[in-house]
Amino acid sequence: MKKYEYEVVSIKYSIWTGRAKEDYLQVINEYGQNGWRFVGFAPINMKPKGTKGIELVFEKEL
Repeated sequence: MKKYEYEVVSIKYSIWTGRAKEDYLQVINEYGQNGWRFVGFAPINMKPKGTKGIELVFEKEL
């Protein structure tokens, strides 16, 4: 049976512009170059006016 390790990276949004403070595609590509596979994302701190950011989830086979 295969075993995996997981890593979560938080990407915060600017409260002024609502845009990500980091380029999430660059983060995904950097992790991919290091053997990680992007598997999904989840919003951070859901509020009535939106979210505070996202968490990117990566996996790597052990």
